[in-house]
Amino acid sequence: MVRTIVWWTVAAASAILSIFFLFVGISLCRAAYDLENPYQFILTFFSSNFIILISAVILLGVVLRMIGRLRQGHSPAAVDSPRLTPDSSESLAPHDQSNS
Repeated sequence: MVRTIVWWTVAAASAILSIFFLFVGISLCRAAYDLENPYQFILTFFSSNFIILISAVILLGVVLRMIGRLRQGHSPAAVDSPRLTPDSSESLAPHDQSNS
């Protein structure tokens, strides 16, 4: 249960941060067009596009992981608890001995 809450918290925080930096990159790109010096424009334009690219990729990855986790449909207890396999020497169902 705790692992599931931590996973969703980290995923939500990553999505929020990447959305924030996506908006920062877009505003920086728009601000680049107000610069007079062409060298400053080029550096600001490409750095803003780099920020946009990285934040968009992180956001896409987080969203795809969230969708995959939701499609699995596992209950939180089944995901967090280790699953024990039955011993092969034990029988899972009792044998019908009336036919002997």
